[in-house]
Amino acid sequence: MTADNNGDDVDESRRTFMKATGAATAAAGLGATGAAAGDGKRSKRIEDLLEAMTIEQKVGQMTQVAIDDLGEGFDPDTAFNDHDDADTLGDLFAELHVGSILNGGATGPTYDGEEFVEGLNGLQEYNLEVNEPSIPFVWGCDALHGNCLLEGCTSFPQRLNMGATRDVDLVEAAATHTGDSVAAIGGHWNFGPTLDVLRDMRWGRYFEGHSEDAMLLGEMGKARARGFQRNGRVAATVKHFAGYGTPNTGSDRTHARTSMRDLRTRQFEPYRRGLEEAETVMVNSGAVNGKPAHASPWLLTTVLRGRFGFDGVVLTDWDDFERMLSNHEYLPDTDAGWREAVRQGIEAGIDMHMCGGETAPTEFIDTAIDLVESGELSERRIDESVRRILELKADLGLFEDPLAPEDEIGDIVGGAADVSERLAKESLVLLQNESDALPLEDVDDLLLTGPGVHEGTENRFLMQHGGWTLGWQGIEDGELTPDGPRPRQNTIEGELEARLGDGLAHVPTEYKPAAYESLYENFDNGFFDVTDEQAAAIREAAPGSDAVVVVLGEGTHNEGFGDRDKMRFLEAQRELVELVDAETGDDVPLVGVILAGSPRGTAETFRHLDAVLFAGQPGSDTGVAVVDTLFGDYNPSGKLPFTWESHVGHVPQIYDEYPPRHPDGAGDQMVQFEFGRGLSYTDWEYADLSLSTDSVKNPASTSTVRAHVTVENAGDTAGEHIVEVYNTESYGSVLQPHRRLMGFERVALEPGECETVAVDLDLSTLEVVPGDVPGWGPRVVEAGEYELWVGTDWGVNADDEDDGETATLTVGKTASITDPEPTPGRYDIDGDGSEDFEDVMALHRRLKHRRRRR
Repeated sequence: MTADNNGDDVDESRRTFMKATGAATAAAGLGATGAAAGDGKRSKRIEDLLEAMTIEQKVGQMTQVAIDDLGEGFDPDTAFNDHDDADTLGDLFAELHVGSILNGGATGPTYDGEEFVEGLNGLQEYNLEVNEPSIPFVWGCDALHGNCLLEGCTSFPQRLNMGATRDVDLVEAAATHTGDSVAAIGGHWNFGPTLDVLRDMRWGRYFEGHSEDAMLLGEMGKARARGFQRNGRVAATVKHFAGYGTPNTGSDRTHARTSMRDLRTRQFEPYRRGLEEAETVMVNSGAVNGKPAHASPWLLTTVLRGRFGFDGVVLTDWDDFERMLSNHEYLPDTDAGWREAVRQGIEAGIDMHMCGGETAPTEFIDTAIDLVESGELSERRIDESVRRILELKADLGLFEDPLAPEDEIGDIVGGAADVSERLAKESLVLLQNESDALPLEDVDDLLLTGPGVHEGTENRFLMQHGGWTLGWQGIEDGELTPDGPRPRQNTIEGELEARLGDGLAHVPTEYKPAAYESLYENFDNGFFDVTDEQAAAIREAAPGSDAVVVVLGEGTHNEGFGDRDKMRFLEAQRELVELVDAETGDDVPLVGVILAGSPRGTAETFRHLDAVLFAGQPGSDTGVAVVDTLFGDYNPSGKLPFTWESHVGHVPQIYDEYPPRHPDGAGDQMVQFEFGRGLSYTDWEYADLSLSTDSVKNPASTSTVRAHVTVENAGDTAGEHIVEVYNTESYGSVLQPHRRLMGFERVALEPGECETVAVDLDLSTLEVVPGDVPGWGPRVVEAGEYELWVGTDWGVNADDEDDGETATLTVGKTASITDPEPTPGRYDIDGDGSEDFEDVMALHRRLKHRRRRR
């Protein structure tokens, strides 16, 4: 089959193939259906499949294998080079019966979409031919800001940018295009959204989070999961359950120490929301309160399945059973330690193990089989996982239709450009704009400088996309080749040249990507410099320029290789800004544009700049978004989804911390830009904040209140604005967060125009865990009065602390909206994972013994 086949030819070929392999017969009743009779028939088919499978086939279904060292193509005869326990790719299916494969790191054996789908279809055909019963595999990938595995792909803004937009619908539209693209290359499983709360900019995966706010993060994640899965052919993954984003050291895959109260009110919340949509879960590679997440029955069974009611597939992250030995030193690095890691992981609730670069598939398969045969693991437990995996495959329609149409991908690659550009523009955050330096006016000659060249090859575009883009650490892992793959893209320099022609003087400075080296030398996410020749060119161009734009930021990176220990710009970038400042007059606007996946930059540098635009990593349409904003064709509206501290030593200063957030009078020294910071080219005013009801008798039955506020564009420029409503004052039985975001809405207004904006307020954002230090009680909204506030800036960024409008909401009864039970497992006295009569008896015996001792 080729991409030139029409749909009828493809469908006929598929029917012929399925008839020949018997797949059509085996699939009867296994398609996705909502009818009760159909569900019963499907369940019987799955049970029949389970009964027909050997233990080797069952454990094979629980095995996902990375195929990242294949060369080109998915041919079954292609050498399997990742490990030495299978000679060819086909052997993974013919001999090991694996249930899933993945291409990690946003790469595959080809960058061509049509070759991709033809290859995966051919491999699926082979898998079904050599296995009896015939069970389709699922192929997984990291298509995390677009399907960035393909040449010419649309690279949507990174997740941190998405959080800055507060535009849930637009974010969902981007995810829908991504899901369609993954399905069109024959894929079935996307390992996103990432729903780990952000707190520490040192963490190398900071750019993957959406926000430090649990509600905002959860709503973004839920929308993205819904978008990925909209076509019914792709499963989304909530990750990394749970607590992965708050490592105490700031380093990836390390330990998180947190309280039960914090876990339940903040860290669990984004996952809970995402689980309303996503079909699968990936587990935290780290540890929580001394327990590796992969070995925690409390996390993976008591909370995830018991409390949140999740019944889908739970997947490890890359080699994470082995990580219990090598990383956490939880078990001895011996054969016996490995065996115990597998046993504990499966018993805790893992359904599928991801075999990456360290774990050969037979290591997991042989160990799991031996555990069953020795009686240390029950086959019934294995059946639970395999049943979930088969249910997932049935939900995706793979038993009915295991092959993907081969005529879709050509029309999808590089698409959704309007969504991408809009998302990029909405994500830009104007942090500083002294004397209205922006938008630029009467500019004919402009100097553009900043990191962007290495050994004569311009490479600034690496910084606009970031990681998970045609490579794990970014495009070609930063080692660019002349004919290498590129996303669809426009650049800052390209758009400035199109606008100014010969009026643009571009002096890129040295940027050597070093995704795997800089961690061990300088923690700088790359190596940066300004050569003498470049400095001379800047000195020559700066005095005659009407404006100067300096691109600043960090190199492309990912995961642990992106961990950093600095917030301020690197020395070469700081000196570059000082050089430009010294060479230009006071009347020449000096603008900094930050391309980074974390808050990079401090007052040390910002004091030299007239305006600062945090662009993040806006992806394919960076050039249009940034240049249109610089020249006023677009009025910036993004708001920071995180707190930007003044120095790395002040991390974390999260906006919703318990008071005191910082010592009295020290806020200006500890925070540069508050959560929600975002300037505009116009002025916004608020009036008449009111609530649909001033009192709620029982929040369990009334979980949403609607706020109305009049918003006026009081300036001379049309624009968009994000209206955010916070709880800013409340009292109860425990400390209340400094402030809490309850709802948000976007509005677009012409100059002088007013509109009454309705914002739905989620009362579950007010939930706390009452009681003493342990935090064992249910999550509740406590009875009392809650001050609500809407305004422009607050905290250290507020011009006037009285700015904004307030209203008071009275809650009459203490009640739970999301979690009316005490801490999961609170009454599991005997530690067997369930709360039952045996626990009552154990508690009775304990109390009886205690009385005797008295």
